[in-house]
Amino acid sequence: MLHLYIARHGQTQWNVEKRMQGWMDSDLTELGLYNACALGERLKDIELNQVYISPSKRTEETAKNVLGSRRPPLVIDHMFREMSLGSWEGKKQEDIERDEPDLFRTYFHYPEAYRQQGSETFFDFENRVRLALQTILDSHASGNVLLVTHSVFILMLLNIIKGRRINDIWNSAYIHDTSLSLVEFDENGTAEIIIEGDGKHRKPISAF
Repeated sequence: MLHLYIARHGQTQWNVEKRMQGWMDSDLTELGLYNACALGERLKDIELNQVYISPSKRTEETAKNVLGSRRPPLVIDHMFREMSLGSWEGKKQEDIERDEPDLFRTYFHYPEAYRQQGSETFFDFENRVRLALQTILDSHASGNVLLVTHSVFILMLLNIIKGRRINDIWNSAYIHDTSLSLVEFDENGTAEIIIEGDGKHRKPISAF
């Protein structure tokens, strides 16, 4: 049995400012760092055989704080990056919604129809996430694997596992910073989602 633990990176400054990140980056906040350490405490008794992360600074910093003194094998690969958002990256959502209302609505309500120059389509993104998942499954028939990645990546990954269409990607629980999902794969590759977007280890924003 393969246990795939899937975590989103910690809260970033751009998350606070409600800026779209995509392949661009911003620093973790104090809360983001705290919750990454809290997730590490939650997973401290899990013997991790492998860790996969995207090359984004926010995922690297999150993984570092989750792992603490532990040193499991670590793979950093671009296939685990967030969806590319082209010219939207670094912009506030409210500004995008004001300046490009039709495209903004398409992104969140009709993702199969979303097209933006310099951005991945959801179809291209889905193919990349499928490849990323298959890479993990080809490398691990059993054990405990941790994937530290991004919110839309996680939503797409779970959407694929659920066997749903791209247009269903937003019809899932919100993936908060450092939230944890767990998917188990049996020897036949059959998947079962055990935990989805759980954040019981997280300290609320009001505490900061």
